[in-house]
Amino acid sequence: MLKISYTPSEYCFTPDLPTEIAISTDATAIDITVECDGNTAFTTTLYPYNNTATLYDIRSVIESYLLSRNLIFTLFVIFAEVTDADGKITDNTNTPERTVIFSRLNIGHNIASSFLQSSFLTTLSSFTIPRSAIQHLTYLVLPGCTLQCYTECLVLVDGESTPRTVRLTDQNIVTTNVSHLSAYHDIISPVGILSRLYIKGTLLQFTVHRGFLAKTFYVIDRTPNLTLQIRNEFNCFEHMHLSCVTKRKLSLDRSTATSLGTSTFYDDHSAYEYEVESSMLTEEECSHYSQLLLSQYTNIIEPNGGSIPILITDISSEISDADNATNSLKFKYKYAAHRIPCSVKSQANIFDDPFHRTFD
Repeated sequence: MLKISYTPSEYCFTPDLPTEIAISTDATAIDITVECDGNTAFTTTLYPYNNTATLYDIRSVIESYLLSRNLIFTLFVIFAEVTDADGKITDNTNTPERTVIFSRLNIGHNIASSFLQSSFLTTLSSFTIPRSAIQHLTYLVLPGCTLQCYTECLVLVDGESTPRTVRLTDQNIVTTNVSHLSAYHDIISPVGILSRLYIKGTLLQFTVHRGFLAKTFYVIDRTPNLTLQIRNEFNCFEHMHLSCVTKRKLSLDRSTATSLGTSTFYDDHSAYEYEVESSMLTEEECSHYSQLLLSQYTNIIEPNGGSIPILITDISSEISDADNATNSLKFKYKYAAHRIPCSVKSQANIFDDPFHRTFD
């Protein structure tokens, strides 16, 4: 009798997956297959001891599958088969098909369903967003739901002294005819929201509502010194807008050879490394940004809008919950591909009007 002593919850996060899964059988060998979305993610053969075989570390198998395909969640099944000498299947069993969601954080055991109905896929309670920037907002919707979607905006209209609240109606989300989890991704832009209001004024803040989910964005005029695009704790895109100071360091390693009184270089290795120190952050921001920088996917957004992969080589953060704490974040990064930074900057036009040669 072949039996897998594990029944996963209908929805769970990857940290909820067990470290060990016991499989009982009287056979001498068991073929194990882990399938994700119908694709084979892992196969192995286990040899039982005292009629029990153990499958270890299923979490790393599923997380590797999700990371390699940039997925947030997957449907997974564990198959176990026993075959005879001729390759004929004599016994088999499998776990029910269940949904597992990527997470680097231990959010809580068996609370995935309630978490998805109350939270976006980010651990930051609210965002501070530069006026000309964008932010990614990702959320998962359970089947059989209808979400009312709208955005409440606080706008200071030109000529008025008191801000007013304006509601933008967004398209509702309906999953009543869907049998599986659905992922939705919104790109949030203060400029885009203000253009939809058809009001001349200044957008101060806005709150995005998706059913019971709500996230507030505080709009600031400060331009960030550094913008990173990162896959966050749930493998979703998120922008990190930092006010910071950046130091660029050049390391040069050359070997010399001398022949006939003339020295030449060989094995010329040069590398640039960047040290970043943020301005003062709140405890929540510092903790959240420290988690973001652990991501394997990090891109820097160039001033021209280009996105270039970088590698975070070192992180230093000391987080205090004291009321007068000055939390900050320090980290180092290198470009994934060797590149020499450009020091030529286009000059800004210092004149408001074109110059006309009146006396020519």
